[in-house]
Amino acid sequence: MLTLPPTASRPRGVSQQKQKGSNAQRDQGFDNDDEEDLIEQLNRKLSNVTLNPPTTIPDEMNIADISTMLPTFAQPLYNLLASGVYEQQLLAMVRIRKYLSLQDVLPRIDNVLALDCVHFFITFLNKSDCPDLQYETAWVVTNIAAGTTAQTEKLVEAGILAPLIHNLRVSRSVHVQTQTIWALGNISGDGPPYRDLILGSGALDVILQLIEMCEDPTVAKDQKYMILRIAVWCVSNLCRGSGRCAPEWLQVTPAFPMLRRLMYIDDTEILADTCWAMCRILNGTHKMNLDTVVIDRELCARFVALLSEPHPTIQVPSLRSLINIASGPEHHTQLLIDAMAIPVLGSQEMLAHRNSTIRRDALLGISNITAGTADQVREVTVQDNGGVMRRVLDILKRGDVGSEDVGEDVLEGQEEGGDWRVLREAAWVVSNATSVLDLEITGHLVYHLDLLPSIAQLIDPRRSRKAHYMLPAIGLKHPALLTKLLDIVFNVLRCNEHHPKEQFMKIWVNDCEGGPILLELLKLSTQGSNDTQLRHLDSKMLPRPLQHLRFAQNDNGGGKAVAQTATPLGASVKKRVETILENFFEFGPENEGFGPFFSERQQVRSGRRSSRDGYGSDANEDDLDDDFDEDEYGEAGHGETYKNGYRGGSGRSAGLHDADFDIDDMEERVSRMNLA
Repeated sequence: MLTLPPTASRPRGVSQQKQKGSNAQRDQGFDNDDEEDLIEQLNRKLSNVTLNPPTTIPDEMNIADISTMLPTFAQPLYNLLASGVYEQQLLAMVRIRKYLSLQDVLPRIDNVLALDCVHFFITFLNKSDCPDLQYETAWVVTNIAAGTTAQTEKLVEAGILAPLIHNLRVSRSVHVQTQTIWALGNISGDGPPYRDLILGSGALDVILQLIEMCEDPTVAKDQKYMILRIAVWCVSNLCRGSGRCAPEWLQVTPAFPMLRRLMYIDDTEILADTCWAMCRILNGTHKMNLDTVVIDRELCARFVALLSEPHPTIQVPSLRSLINIASGPEHHTQLLIDAMAIPVLGSQEMLAHRNSTIRRDALLGISNITAGTADQVREVTVQDNGGVMRRVLDILKRGDVGSEDVGEDVLEGQEEGGDWRVLREAAWVVSNATSVLDLEITGHLVYHLDLLPSIAQLIDPRRSRKAHYMLPAIGLKHPALLTKLLDIVFNVLRCNEHHPKEQFMKIWVNDCEGGPILLELLKLSTQGSNDTQLRHLDSKMLPRPLQHLRFAQNDNGGGKAVAQTATPLGASVKKRVETILENFFEFGPENEGFGPFFSERQQVRSGRRSSRDGYGSDANEDDLDDDFDEDEYGEAGHGETYKNGYRGGSGRSAGLHDADFDIDDMEERVSRMNLA
């Protein structure tokens, strides 16, 4: 006699779609009042109580009966599956399919798996002369694979992949093939191991053939769009996580030509999945030389045009595809410039978008362009290409104004001045632009766009801050932002050293009071977390060029106090400040501790310019600090450009939460229930 565990209580509002990587569930279900919840709970308990378990399943079952089918009718259902009679087996699979198509699916999946019936599913899938039974079985497998990773694992360990892939290859029923693709898409969404098994079987080639079949004008429009929606979504799932890893990436690149043609389709859902698949394939493309992946001006122009789409599901992957292209060699960057990407990326609509993820991504795209050649940087800066650089500097000067529309709730990264991560991306744009050490570019930023005062207000830790500052010292709370702002100061002073007649140093020292700011930052980055009132430093704690450094006493009167950070600013900040002070300042009693200094005796350390790798790897590194190391400010090399290098804290995944839509849920779309 088959025995089953009692039904587990159902969680409220489990989503029909989920991000399988983290088993996240989102509330898209019932929102009942407490009273209704109590009644529902009592009814659920009573419905599972029976003194005499039924021995047969009623011929007709309404929705209420279907919802309590398991475990109430567990034994009769199992008997139908094991009967060996086609009609009874088909009836059982239809009942299971309807049962799994209701709300609160996760406990229902557990109840089905508790029947120990997966071996029946494998048998039914292998019955090539019973397409209806194969179709219903594939549907059931699809909905089970839409559950948790543990639930999907039971299917795969039982051997469900072999008959699914076999049916995909040999079935003459388009419906069976389409439902099979749906099931494979859900299984592949559980991570690289299952994805690689499916790719290694050659399933992608069959899926692409089915997509190509839809281009036949004789195929009915309804059938065409049904197949394309499922097939393109599955291809997008198969492309997840394949970037930067040559074996897996090479297996998905054959889909690129087909996906490129689908970028002009008039269906929003298909277009969104197409763009996500393209985004993932384009991650790391510049590191390979393949004929199948062709990046040209037409492709770039299409992505630029898609940025004007009203649907975020299309906007975001198109934007990230442009980022991935810009992270490649200079000739790819030039294709974007020729496709008029700069004025679109730097438009008011993008940089003041109500969603901070889009604002950050737009700035990331611009920063990868400013990691190009000097001429390409001039397109963004000096040429005033749509006023892009002025908007970027306004973000550093006035804050992340786009955050004004996100709502009343305080979100991650939100504070006075907006989302600090948006400011960090703006700082990346300027840091890359100034690292060219071009007098025309740096002069334009300093003289015409008031770069240095904007930087000073974000990093000034003194209690007697200037009254006209528009923003608080946001950089003190976020080392990743602070280090990038210090990089800008370093780049500007380096340019001044090469062009000593310019007034960059004078503006920083006199107008911005940059000397005391740097000294106070050095103190804050050196002291311990419990030593916030440190008034002087032992000279032994300083590098040799700073042995004579003297700190001014803390100003306890006048001005508005700046909130101290709970922890020291960190080693990366300390090393950057020390580098600036060592190279561009001299110390002694005669100048009250600091003074501008240029000398051929000093070894000026060069900053490394590099673009940031794009999206598609599913590696969540958004909150990594931009650590200082000798590779970035090394003793050797002066002004070398490393276009393809990694830029710290940049390899973000798409899982970035925001107010008006959930980027994480939107991009992943790993599993889908078939609820017909």
